[in-house]
Amino acid sequence: MLENARDQLGFQFPDGPPPEWIELLPTGPEVVGMDGRRWVNDTPQRILTAFQQRGRPMVIDWEHATEHRAPVGLDAPAAGWIDRMEVRAGAIWGHVQEWTARARQQLTERAYRFLSPVFQFEKVSGRIVNITSAALTNTPNLTLVALNRADHGVVALTDIEREVARQMGLDEAAVLQAKRAGYEQAANAARLDAMLSPNERRVCELMGVDPAAFLAAR
Repeated sequence: MLENARDQLGFQFPDGPPPEWIELLPTGPEVVGMDGRRWVNDTPQRILTAFQQRGRPMVIDWEHATEHRAPVGLDAPAAGWIDRMEVRAGAIWGHVQEWTARARQQLTERAYRFLSPVFQFEKVSGRIVNITSAALTNTPNLTLVALNRADHGVVALTDIEREVARQMGLDEAAVLQAKRAGYEQAANAARLDAMLSPNERRVCELMGVDPAAFLAAR
């Protein structure tokens, strides 16, 4: 099973105009995140193959909007597009086919200075197998660095839950589905909460406003 990681690594842009090539993953075999977590980058060619099999450019957005805004129906505009990758001394580099005008201006003015990749890794081995997007950010070491979004296929019933389901005459598949739905609901709530400022969160609580509706109208 695979998990996602974001805001774990950050690469600073050099001075001058936006670069044509950007580093996406450092040389392995060990890759250490901002919060001390460790992954393995010992099969960089596998990462390139996964990108090539996708058959389309990879998005660079702002603040990982593709990961937390797009899933709830909010806009997630592109800052640029990576059309190919290559391995350089074990590191993964991406070629930026095009920077948007807005991104080019912000990078030139140093409004944004870091790039943070989103990658998939094997849960047991920690081996990185795919890069799914990247983001312009100024805080690659956010306090939310532990937000590794697990694939919900790894959710399983515990022995106690199975026994309770058996004693109550409940179908295990239905109980498992309910558990997965609960995880999904909690994950969506956490993503929405992370997108609100403290004041906005307080307003939603006091007025009983749904955070998704608030964000859509913002």
